[in-house]
Amino acid sequence: MPCEAVSYGATPTFMNEVPILGGITELRPGTFIFMDASQAHAVGTLTHCAAAVLATVISRPTAERVILDVGAKGLTMQRRSEGVCATPGHGTLLEYPGVHIDKVFDEHAIINDAAFREKVRVGERVRIIPVHICPVCNLYEYAYLVSGGEVIDRLPVSARGKLQ
Repeated sequence: MPCEAVSYGATPTFMNEVPILGGITELRPGTFIFMDASQAHAVGTLTHCAAAVLATVISRPTAERVILDVGAKGLTMQRRSEGVCATPGHGTLLEYPGVHIDKVFDEHAIINDAAFREKVRVGERVRIIPVHICPVCNLYEYAYLVSGGEVIDRLPVSARGKLQ
């Protein structure tokens, strides 16, 4: 039987620069195009992460707690707690790589970190590298391209909601 499609891929394939063999008709790069906190944890750096969720500090109600204005509806409830990609929490703060989101509710994220709480103020924005970027992409109507801290374009997420 002739094989019309030969599909090849996954993030580790591309991260490790495995050569693409002849006859491959489809590439599936997985998380590799954006990276995420779990893949960053596996390779030891956030520098390859190209996608983040922008959130605002909305409360500092205790000596250690910080509340952000994004939750499961913007980050998912997903965690990676086992294996080479195991990552603490529900997301890692890009500017504070040792700080992780402890809990998410529908529209709020909770961080319990006294040192972080002392560094941020209500109204400050932080960038969150999601634990798993794939489902996060499906939660937004648009992706914003940023260069040098400036939004340079807005792209529709064309495949959003196309799971059926």
